[in-house]
Amino acid sequence: MNQSEQVDSSLAGVRRSRWGLYLPVVLLALLVAGWSVFWFSARARALETVELWLAREAAEGRRWSCPQRSVGGFPFRFELRCENATFTGETNIGPATGELKRFLAVSQVYRPQHVILEVEGPLVARSTVNDAGLTLDWRRFDASVVIADDLPERIAVSIAEPTLMVSAPDSTGGRFQAEAMEFHARRAPERPGAYDLALDLRKASVPELDALLATSDAADMTLRATVTDAEILARGATPTRLEAWRERDGAVELTRLALVKGPQSLEASGRLGIDVLHRPEGTIDASVAGLEGLLSRFGIGGNGLGGLIAGGLSVLGGGRADAQAPGAPGMTKLPPIRFADGRILLGPFQVGTVAPLR
Repeated sequence: MNQSEQVDSSLAGVRRSRWGLYLPVVLLALLVAGWSVFWFSARARALETVELWLAREAAEGRRWSCPQRSVGGFPFRFELRCENATFTGETNIGPATGELKRFLAVSQVYRPQHVILEVEGPLVARSTVNDAGLTLDWRRFDASVVIADDLPERIAVSIAEPTLMVSAPDSTGGRFQAEAMEFHARRAPERPGAYDLALDLRKASVPELDALLATSDAADMTLRATVTDAEILARGATPTRLEAWRERDGAVELTRLALVKGPQSLEASGRLGIDVLHRPEGTIDASVAGLEGLLSRFGIGGNGLGGLIAGGLSVLGGGRADAQAPGAPGMTKLPPIRFADGRILLGPFQVGTVAPLR
């Protein structure tokens, strides 16, 4: 081999070694460029989905506005941030406006159907036809939503120290507060279209209820229920959807409602649907404890009369005067609580009325 051939061979080796040196850098640059194109394309689709949702809500008479909206999170997640969101439209209490200070929605690139929400209050809503309004605030509000087939698969909400203030015309309004509230919903296994619900309230307080029961003890509540054919209502309980739900014999199957407030407690279960006028109808079975103290609050519990009335209610409820509710020591079984024709009946006695759902 002559000298020129040796030089050419050496140069070729140098070029190959340099190509091997630059190849990982080139591949990395291509990967970053490809990932960037993917992320920004997915970002555009996410914004398009938001716009489609806003348009669908507007078609239902609910108009949302988020003048300060941004999408970030590059490179591994999506973050939708909204400042000073506003709302105008029809609600269950009629035409209303609302505003929310801030929320952040986050999802991972590899699982965009799972969205984590952080919400900063307060949430304020006001009626546009009278002076009714509400203000909901909290110390922390976190939520998790999993979407499948354009409907919620699972929802989890955790609120620390919620406070709700309600005002109404010709009324002093009311105030509710609690130490914590948790809500969970999921599609019911082996029951197409149904959702299982769970609600827990810890150390809740309603001053008006405290005054009625003459106790300031905080209340704890547990609710477990299944809503059949709930997919019909998943996008909103409009009159049309309520009617479709009724025609499908939709119902709330109350598995367990437990409420404890100091010495007084209640446990209930049953099934509620709606009638043709969209008023609740169905039957609830309930047991209570501490009834004598409640009756004495109204001056009818002295000289053993409270115990006598409790015993009479137990008999009307299908038990003996000295019987206790099965599995609930110290509790008195009440007569069936029936919702029918807009009335609330405790056994044969009407104790209240209920308005149609809107």
